[in-house]
Amino acid sequence: MSADVLMQGLRTGLTPFLGLPLCIDPRPATGVVLGAPCDAGVINRPGARLGPWAMRAASMGLGSHPMPERLREGRPVFGAPAARGWLDGGNIPALPFSLRDALETVQATVGAWAMTGCRTLMLGGDHSLTLGALRAHARQHGPLGLLHVDAHPDAADGAAWGTDIHHGTWLRQAIEEDLVDPERVMQAGLRAPRFDDEELAFLSVVGVRMWTPADLRDPLMALRLNEDLAAVGRGPAYVSLDLDALDPILVPAVAEPVPGGLTFAEALRLIHAASQWAEPWVGADLMELAPTLEGAEASARVAVHLALHLLA
Repeated sequence: MSADVLMQGLRTGLTPFLGLPLCIDPRPATGVVLGAPCDAGVINRPGARLGPWAMRAASMGLGSHPMPERLREGRPVFGAPAARGWLDGGNIPALPFSLRDALETVQATVGAWAMTGCRTLMLGGDHSLTLGALRAHARQHGPLGLLHVDAHPDAADGAAWGTDIHHGTWLRQAIEEDLVDPERVMQAGLRAPRFDDEELAFLSVVGVRMWTPADLRDPLMALRLNEDLAAVGRGPAYVSLDLDALDPILVPAVAEPVPGGLTFAEALRLIHAASQWAEPWVGADLMELAPTLEGAEASARVAVHLALHLLA
């Protein structure tokens, strides 16, 4: 982000993500960042509808070149800016009063940009909205691979709450609607206590690859981990990251924090794996930041750094 962009923010009061050009009408570009300001699918602690504003604000002043993981011979080697060719498309006008309507709006907006050849990065918003983005991209590309980083499997049938749509059901719906190929779905970070085994049994039967934090840290599992990550990216794929995948010491401002989560470095390893896929990811999202909750500023900062690495 340049000084000119910072001055523009001061003059206009607008804070586009990472200082990207603001463009509301879909047009060809490398990719587009879209806010998803709706949390109508949250069961426990609301507030994620304000996540897009918090992440845009946290991105102000952030450089667009992520620091290399290692410095070659002590000298930094910088490539092109991470977000070159990307736009900020503003917020998806997803009204908070009807989740079904919000999903239709997400699908229509993401789909309009995807039709121009753009990749999409959605800033949430609650995780149920990922279903709308998957519907849009699957219409373009067919069943997708999915890297799903989350403390929860999000594959409930909805019976407990009397609805098939909330932030804990979207993956089951995506599988049942053939939006994703379950044998190219990998979940990482799973650790939340379950009410029963039904979700995990369903995912196991259809072939989803499931990883807990302890699994990810086991050096004996490294070969299988690389194989599972590679399987996701053997065709068009999507990356969905619920911020509760990270440890709540790092990201406390989420609807459903669960102790024992991923470190920042572990999350980055999963994100960086997407750069090795046979085809670039077609869409991604960072969901469930709730800036009304304690620790919002620090949580938003972590989210923005993860987004920067996704764009890189």
